[in-house]
Amino acid sequence: MNETNLIIQNRLREATVSLERANLIICDETWKCDSSVPPFSSIQLVMQGEGTVCIDETTIHPTSGQLYLLPAYTNQAFFTDIHNPYRTYYCHFEITCQQTDLFELIHLPLCIDAKDPKKAEQLFLDLVHSVRQDDIFSALKAKQAVLNLLCYYLECCPPDSVSLVTLSFDSPLSDAIAYVETHLNEQITVQQMAEAAGYHVSHFTRLFQSRMGISPGQFILQKKTETATQLLTSTDLPIASIADSLGFGSQFYFSNFFKKQTGMTPSSYRRLYLRAYLES
Repeated sequence: MNETNLIIQNRLREATVSLERANLIICDETWKCDSSVPPFSSIQLVMQGEGTVCIDETTIHPTSGQLYLLPAYTNQAFFTDIHNPYRTYYCHFEITCQQTDLFELIHLPLCIDAKDPKKAEQLFLDLVHSVRQDDIFSALKAKQAVLNLLCYYLECCPPDSVSLVTLSFDSPLSDAIAYVETHLNEQITVQQMAEAAGYHVSHFTRLFQSRMGISPGQFILQKKTETATQLLTSTDLPIASIADSLGFGSQFYFSNFFKKQTGMTPSSYRRLYLRAYLES
């Protein structure tokens, strides 16, 4: 996986979300605004109608069957065609990564075609339903509904249209990431990663954390865990061999590490997931 995709993956993994409100609205001539900077993001599904939406310097004209995104803290203006007004579902939500709005870190296309408009509508119906619930599980259901909608939005985005807002990532961080991926059979240190990147360890740690969303140490653990789970479920290698291939001094040390990361011993994990992998 290239560095940009890896950073995006980590940003999404660390994201936290909350639902503000969701509903279906039938617009009229009063549905207009010349300038607004809301503190929440919004995804909307146009069921019918025409209009214009401006997000900072970008102008879009969403039509029936399209989804559009209004990121938080952007300057927004909008109005509908009074002869063919919008009927649209909307969802207002907050999504952050380490206290930073996700859309300040990741760029998505602002208007896309829903691959399956009926599925998109059902996702909004689920959101509206979760807003109206008041049981003890409603907050979790609302978060899940927002994540489902965001996942669907990402799935509908054209290939290679999702990117980092800052694209200066032909940086030495690539060398550090490549070092980890090619030295998983060793006991990797943050010092070694910093040397591969050509930075002092303290500066490297701060830079890596800010761009990747996790610390270098966490990244090493993540890569070793991911590789271990792949080897356990896709090969019949002995656990001792897997431990050795990932730089662990003994099977006992590896088993303790793996259980701490996944909550299961390697042998239990293999028994549970190997069949599912083989049958997929």
